[in-house]
Amino acid sequence: MNYTAAEMKQLRYRLGYSQAEMARCLNLQLSHITGFESGSAQVPQELKSRLLMIFNQVEDCAGRVQRRPLAEVIMKERGLSQLPDFDIIE
Repeated sequence: MNYTAAEMKQLRYRLGYSQAEMARCLNLQLSHITGFESGSAQVPQELKSRLLMIFNQVEDCAGRVQRRPLAEVIMKERGLSQLPDFDIIE
């Protein structure tokens, strides 16, 4: 896996994570994730091994249940790149 912008987004979809959740999972800032997904930043070599491990685990789990993760299906059908944040109005 080369970790192109599309591949980074696909991995995040497979996890069902928002960009902020993905950043927390990888202990990165949100700007790193948005940079990776837009193609304006390259994924550092030291992060690639962690991403490969995560990707393999996701694929293994999805293969066991013989279906795609529900969050990925819903997000793709609705054309979403991440789950929306809702403002609480008091």
